[in-house]
Amino acid sequence: MSLMKKVLSMCETYAFLRPVITNNYVEYLKYGPSGELLCQNIRNEWLYSNVTSREESVFQTSYGMHKNQFDDIISLKDSYENAKLFCNNHLPFSITDSRSQCEQNTLIVNRNNEESSLFNPKQYTRLKYIAFCIPEEGQQFFYHWQRQRKIWWRKFSANPGKFSLTEILTDESGQEYTEIKVEFDWGQETIETIRNIGTKLLDKLDPTNQELFLAKVGKKKLLPHIIESETSLEKASLVLLCDGYADLPYHNERRETFRFHRKIAPYKITFASPLSNAKKADELRQLSVYLGLGLKKAGVSTLLSPNIAKKTLDSQFIDADCLGIPYTAVLTESTLDNGIIGLRSIETTLEEKIHVANLTSYVELLVKNY
Repeated sequence: MSLMKKVLSMCETYAFLRPVITNNYVEYLKYGPSGELLCQNIRNEWLYSNVTSREESVFQTSYGMHKNQFDDIISLKDSYENAKLFCNNHLPFSITDSRSQCEQNTLIVNRNNEESSLFNPKQYTRLKYIAFCIPEEGQQFFYHWQRQRKIWWRKFSANPGKFSLTEILTDESGQEYTEIKVEFDWGQETIETIRNIGTKLLDKLDPTNQELFLAKVGKKKLLPHIIESETSLEKASLVLLCDGYADLPYHNERRETFRFHRKIAPYKITFASPLSNAKKADELRQLSVYLGLGLKKAGVSTLLSPNIAKKTLDSQFIDADCLGIPYTAVLTESTLDNGIIGLRSIETTLEEKIHVANLTSYVELLVKNY
């Protein structure tokens, strides 16, 4: 069975996603609860990298899909004027779009290349960054932004060497661009495109519209040098699901798991407990709910299961590993007496002992500092 088929099988079983296919075209990816959380975390990390932590001011908008690149830039006119106002008319600044629902101009037929069609569904959520640079700094920013975007993809990967940048290419209009690609067993997939648009598109505007895009650099008014990069939530989710899939030896058998970077894992922690009698099982369940509530209030995404202490410990670990949950808090009957729990890591499958009073602060620290 191919990697993609294994990943899709796991995704359907554990409510990540499934492709909706019509007439051999992938219409869209339908997300389950786990997939929605995964996408939410990917988008949050994309926004942190492209908006929150940027040196220049970055403004968010949602402006939909347009027929061509020229119309796409022109449609930003209102957002651009607002950005200028907030920046006192001075460059540089940037605009992002992480919510627009778009449609592919060219569809890939499923029967020809099943994997690539999954990466390019007809409907997708765009993640786009547009930088309006000081003209003499535009080319240097183009080189810088390529490296930054490749670093971002590699940061969340268990196999960073699979990500690469193409050489700088030139399209039919003379624009420079480069692509970030990832290597899979069926070949390479393009997951992001970075374009060096420059001022050429704005040069084509009539004088009235061109005036709106003029911004200050010192005492001069100039048209900005434009750099843009674009990917989609669909590509990002599939890349990280395929990257996180692992088929590992476990005792005398093989075990399928998802291993995600802690920042994008749908849930950061869950609870498990060995089989116990009804009274002890209920006490352990109540303790897990109490501890889980503390974690949730601290902003730690936590999965609580009503089956704690009613299934074998191993089967609880399997469920946690298939959901890609980095940590499992193991509660035992002795926990009820001494307050000591085991914190199992998906990476090592080893447990470290901590006191229940320290669980929330310690897990917060683990998730924050990774």
